[in-house]
Amino acid sequence: MQRPRLRPLEAFPLEEQGQRLLGLRDPSGLTDAVARLPPAAVAVIQLCDGETTREEICAEFQRRYNSALPREVLDRLLDQLDQALLLDSERFRNHSATVFAEFARAPVRPAHLAGKSYPADAAQLAALLDGFFDSPKGPGRPAAPNGALPRAIIAPHIDFHRGGPAYAWAYRPLAEAATLPELVVVFGTDHNGADHPFTLTRKHYDTPFGRMETDTALVDALTAAVREKLGESAAENLYRDEHHHRGEHSIEFQMVWMRHLWKERADAIRVVPILCGSLQHLFKDARDPSTDATVSVLLGELKRLVEGRRTLWIAGADLAHVGPRFGDPQPLDAADRDSLERRDQATLDAASRGDANAWFHEIAREQDRRRVCGLPPIYALLEAARPGAGQVRAYGQCPADDEGGSLVSIASVVYGDVA
Repeated sequence: MQRPRLRPLEAFPLEEQGQRLLGLRDPSGLTDAVARLPPAAVAVIQLCDGETTREEICAEFQRRYNSALPREVLDRLLDQLDQALLLDSERFRNHSATVFAEFARAPVRPAHLAGKSYPADAAQLAALLDGFFDSPKGPGRPAAPNGALPRAIIAPHIDFHRGGPAYAWAYRPLAEAATLPELVVVFGTDHNGADHPFTLTRKHYDTPFGRMETDTALVDALTAAVREKLGESAAENLYRDEHHHRGEHSIEFQMVWMRHLWKERADAIRVVPILCGSLQHLFKDARDPSTDATVSVLLGELKRLVEGRRTLWIAGADLAHVGPRFGDPQPLDAADRDSLERRDQATLDAASRGDANAWFHEIAREQDRRRVCGLPPIYALLEAARPGAGQVRAYGQCPADDEGGSLVSIASVVYGDVA
């Protein structure tokens, strides 16, 4: 590692004991380590581009800052980052190869965040989720199951502790439905997916309450349809990033809620988990996503394949990510938060009309300035399910840092019924 390079990491500001630091963590979940770097270390890692040697880094640091960077100090910093698996190094590549091989062999996708983001103990987790119905911002406990099953829902994918009541608003209609779905198609944001619009898996999803079984026959049929229409390469691309399912939370959180609410009745339900990558390559020319061949074919074939089955569609999707934590220059004040809500509501209006293209273009026309990470899964849901009009049941702004100057906005939307 003579020419060190950082891996693609999430960077965010933080403060500890009055000192401003930069945090680095791995959004892929391949390591749970979080680096906390003081300004001097940040200046060093900015030089770690994979092309500059260690000696050149020391010399460039001296030139830029008129301050010596001893080689042993650089080596020690890089060794700490490498131990934490934050560098693109042989150590990391060996680690990731082992993890990917284990995941590829396993028929089940484990509950990756159990014991980390939420309790691994089923009783404790059930108490946590049920408590969100009782929250002052929650909808109250579900009534006896005698209502209609929704056609589709949009639910958050933020962690439960921040978004719990909004999840409860989205999932209460499922708990009250007299009839359960035969199939649930779950679209989730692929926070690491920039190369392919969709990533499939045949793996079942485990939760602390039990397993949600994937409809492998339908996944295979969908893959075959893409292969027939677009060729072998397009079919292979549907699985090229399958390992993203391993650490991605956007679908995992939906599986936890479904299994909790339906309990053993979920054994008869099959799911199709689909991670959705970026659509931003379409912004420049203001193209509809349907002009992308993979988007058009996969969603069209999925719609065809589920025809005649009682299908529930779910998008695990957050809205805006704004403030210094996400690269904006200034913290948000009260006026900014009001402005953000107005923009979010305008965007949600397009989504609640069930208009996929209006939803996409409402975000594209401002070049995704709010960083709406739920853009792809909500578009996919609206385009494939054609759910008609929906109702926004909850909206919230969740702090993304200790100061409250950075926010993630979320919403819950419920659409019609299956009948």
